[in-house]
Amino acid sequence: MVEFSKYLSRDRVAVLDGKNKRQAIDGTLELLRHSPNVADFSRVSSAIWQREEALATGLGLGIGTPHVRISAVRYPTAALAVLRKGVDYGSLDSALVRLILLVAMPEESQTEWLKYLARASAIFSDDGMRHKLFSAPDANALWDLIKDR
Repeated sequence: MVEFSKYLSRDRVAVLDGKNKRQAIDGTLELLRHSPNVADFSRVSSAIWQREEALATGLGLGIGTPHVRISAVRYPTAALAVLRKGVDYGSLDSALVRLILLVAMPEESQTEWLKYLARASAIFSDDGMRHKLFSAPDANALWDLIKDR
């Protein structure tokens, strides 16, 4: 089983004030800007938005998972953001999104992406854990909740 925190680090988790989907995803993307795992941030950002415009990545239960597999990524990496207020995201269940897990992987990482998404889904489907994540007051508290998962 893939560890949830495997592709995250303390500097790639945040509590954000995004007022809409654009601000929420862009704020989460910014967490990847200086990652050594990302060879070309601009290409990753563009690909995330192309994917999102083609099909919204709201999983339901207040979770959004924008993701991309692209050669502009050297090594799988992720960013996690909790939104202080939910945003309309176009999710299947129409719930406001409160948590964004943004994942960027190299093109050949299909199996790795599916394993990582399965692990994230297991964590996020736990009502108690999901509500703890939504209630994290700051990035340190958020990191403490996920660093050993």
